[in-house]
Amino acid sequence: MAGDTGVISLGQDGLISKWTLNNQKHWQYAKVLDIGKEEAIDLAYMRDRIAVAFPRLGVKVWLWIKGTWQPQRSILRQNVTSIRFVEDGEALLGGTSDGVLWHCQVPNGTLRAYTFLKSKVHGLDINSQGTQVLVSQAGGRAHLVNVQQSDSKGKIEQVYTTKDGEPAVDQRHSFAASFASTGRAVVFGSMENHALVWDKSKGDVVCSLDHGEDEYVQAVASFDRSTRAENCHIVTGTKQGLLSWWKPPLLDN
Repeated sequence: MAGDTGVISLGQDGLISKWTLNNQKHWQYAKVLDIGKEEAIDLAYMRDRIAVAFPRLGVKVWLWIKGTWQPQRSILRQNVTSIRFVEDGEALLGGTSDGVLWHCQVPNGTLRAYTFLKSKVHGLDINSQGTQVLVSQAGGRAHLVNVQQSDSKGKIEQVYTTKDGEPAVDQRHSFAASFASTGRAVVFGSMENHALVWDKSKGDVVCSLDHGEDEYVQAVASFDRSTRAENCHIVTGTKQGLLSWWKPPLLDN
């Protein structure tokens, strides 16, 4: 949530909930929406709008209007696997199981395909400027795609994979690519219990985060809101329950 005041979550029971910190630094729970029992695959949230992706139904959208969450026109695109709000919440980006990256204004826009990739999209991450998206794919490959409003939108600007084309990820414990170090770095892939950190522009691995023997990385997050890279952090979580904070490498613009 805005200002790090809370967390929005989607449960397997179909409830969208929020956890917020009160003045006593205690977490308080509140129900936001009940989306029903239909299987949901991903949640996107920005201030006064919520979107939920359903493999069979497409994407449902709600706006906060006059004190209630009111349903809007759905985006009727099946097999959606990941969604993110862009353009200050005025549009959604989505990825599908057949490798399509799409864009749609909400709540009444037209869905447009941006990029056609070769395998399932399993994660999206947007940079702070909203101009680039990291598209993680099944098979251990991630793409940096331009999504700004220009003639180059949908253009693949960089690919993150090993030099010989082999997947840059342990398939048993994969996580989606994430921007880090004020957008200069990308965290993606793990090899032999090391999470890989890439130079965003050059597409080269600049360092790896060693988690020790038998620690399999399965989740990554980045604290990347500072304008100074030295004040940023990477957070990783392993299957065995190890949570680690890392200083990202300092890279050129």
